[in-house]
Amino acid sequence: MCLRYDVWAGDVKTMNGAGLNGFDVKERQRPLVPALASLALIASLATPAAAQINPNAQTGNAGGDNDDDPLRAPSAVPGLIGYNRGLQLGASISTRFEDNLLRQPVKDDGVRVRPLVTGSYGLGLGRGGVFVQGNYGRDMIYGSRRVAAAERMMVGGGLDFNLSRCTGEVGGSWRRGLSFLTEVSQFGGFSVETATAGLAAQCRLGGALSINGSVLRSDSSINQNIAGGAATAAFNVQRWSYSAGIGFGNAGLGQFNLGGSISDSTMPGRLVLTPDGFVEDGLSQRSLRLGYSRRFGSKINVSAGVSYLDTQPSASVNVILIDGVPQLVDRPGFKGAGFDAAVDFSISPRLGIALTAGRNTNATGLVGAQFVVSTFWAGQIDYQIGSRYSFSTGVNVRDSNFKGAFVSQLDQFRRVSDNVSRVFAVFSGRLGQRMRLSVDVAHNRRRGNPAILNFDSTGVGLSLGYQLGRG
Repeated sequence: MCLRYDVWAGDVKTMNGAGLNGFDVKERQRPLVPALASLALIASLATPAAAQINPNAQTGNAGGDNDDDPLRAPSAVPGLIGYNRGLQLGASISTRFEDNLLRQPVKDDGVRVRPLVTGSYGLGLGRGGVFVQGNYGRDMIYGSRRVAAAERMMVGGGLDFNLSRCTGEVGGSWRRGLSFLTEVSQFGGFSVETATAGLAAQCRLGGALSINGSVLRSDSSINQNIAGGAATAAFNVQRWSYSAGIGFGNAGLGQFNLGGSISDSTMPGRLVLTPDGFVEDGLSQRSLRLGYSRRFGSKINVSAGVSYLDTQPSASVNVILIDGVPQLVDRPGFKGAGFDAAVDFSISPRLGIALTAGRNTNATGLVGAQFVVSTFWAGQIDYQIGSRYSFSTGVNVRDSNFKGAFVSQLDQFRRVSDNVSRVFAVFSGRLGQRMRLSVDVAHNRRRGNPAILNFDSTGVGLSLGYQLGRG
């Protein structure tokens, strides 16, 4: 069961990932959002193109049961919610019961409680604005002794600009909290600290032609191994990412996009034995993508793309030193095709269907592998009940193959492949002008090789909130 109480001043936003999860409140659109969403399409290899049509259709989680990223593209600079004028304040507490709280082979039920306070302030400057934001809270676990309570915090800020022909965002953020990503083998069992900074911009060169680009820097490290055992540096990642693209089209023709992406990662906690001695491990990711998106009348919105993916380790030798222990690791690269597709159907003013699928390479740094080749698909149905209530149900499925798998303090079994699925249903609505209600049920399942990492988990949530300010 999940109980949530929210107090807000200012505009209400829908937040995913490590921020506020729960209410499906429609976001007040910012002028820069449509342009910035398209920049994110080629900012990383793992980002699908679907943000162009409806970035909030499938968030990757239900009722806050995990911190997974959205299946569709995030904001231009990861970790930032962007500029909104004025002051917004919020407080929440969410609790959730699951019959397998930490998602282990042997079930161990319990309750997760997350109190959180949030705030942001935006100040307009000409045709743009500066903003700061932050939150502070804790993740507390009841019913299990495997995980200790830990802080959850974030601070960030940036500048959104809208010049005569160009829009963009520059900013950075720092965050720390327990990791509740579905793919990790110790769900909630360790804390991650991440610092991100970047610049993304798009410029229109005429009525139909535009160019875009981004530069991103991200440093991620394991702050503490809550689950016990020695701390590890094997999951620390330092990454530079660059992207550039060109777009052409109009409302009648549709929008074509051609873009390229480069991402270079260093893993200072993993040492590779080369003929010249030990050197830090690394990964090079390159991609080239051709995409197309178009709205067909008022009923159908389509976005699709095909990609060429080239992901290679910095050194192909097989001896790696991890947590002070040498290991013989198969280190293949990957060259091949990727794709992304998203379709939104408006069956009626009340009924909508969203479909998403894709294949990509991903190097999260939080699993025992150098990178992962994933194929995923998802479907979601949304139904509006009257003017106050809505119901959503859906399924997400992901098949993953782990490349360069190794053993560490966090991943104690070498991964080969797995299939992860989630089925969920959410009922939400307004009780008057200020009160929010949300009830959800979600079932998560993993089957893979090795089978020791298999799990099933079912959770139930009840959310209740109160809002102040404009909705």
